[in-house]
Amino acid sequence: MNRFWLLVRRQWTENYKVYLLLWVVMTLSLMALGLTENKSAQPLDLLLFWLGGCVVTTTIFIRWSDFGRASFYLLLPASATEKFLCGIFYSVILYVAVYCLNYFFSTYVLTYLIILFFPNNLIPFSELINDGISLITSISFRSYFVFFLSYIFVQSILMILVIRLKRMHILILAFTVLAILVIYDYGMYAWMANISHALVRAPGPVLTFLGPDFGYKSFVEESDFEYFSFSRLILILNNMLWLIIFSIIYLTAFHKLKEREL
Repeated sequence: MNRFWLLVRRQWTENYKVYLLLWVVMTLSLMALGLTENKSAQPLDLLLFWLGGCVVTTTIFIRWSDFGRASFYLLLPASATEKFLCGIFYSVILYVAVYCLNYFFSTYVLTYLIILFFPNNLIPFSELINDGISLITSISFRSYFVFFLSYIFVQSILMILVIRLKRMHILILAFTVLAILVIYDYGMYAWMANISHALVRAPGPVLTFLGPDFGYKSFVEESDFEYFSFSRLILILNNMLWLIIFSIIYLTAFHKLKEREL
């Protein structure tokens, strides 16, 4: 544990300027999205969540593929497991917690203070905070869990790319994620169409989990699509399956780090 926390402190000492700059940019972006008061900004919040995590992941795991700094980092008196867990601590645990706190603080507190400088007809600050807390608590745990899984999906793929490649990580990540989602959407469309023998509409290749699940209509009757969701049991099995897949990806990344160290 002492070596692990020394790695955490070392990571902060070497990259605190990047993290502080990232925090400022994300704060200003969340304030701008908070001023819109539009539900269409929610996908932008998620995109900002992804991009911030990509920056943190890149600053940590880039050392394994950067030959200019890799030798000194790999020779540190700590195991590959400790270095890998340090990266997970920053890019998953700490980042998600800081983003959630920053989201509430920037969207409600700072945005309210900025609006005070202009003519307005605002509700009391205490009422605004209570409304914000009520809105956050009204969202189901399943939605938050899906958002977290989506971040793990992006972050784990980027981690593999950063370890294996030297440059163009974000561009390759964008094409990789889009290709996976398109293939996934087409596969689900073909599977459901074969089962139901009807005209099927899948949720869509981009942000699949935000779609209205699956829709179908008969080839004979001219009717609108009727949408249906999976049962609770299948949802639980689906989440467990993706957690297993992400675990395999993380184990693969750790194996590649061990190979790189050798």
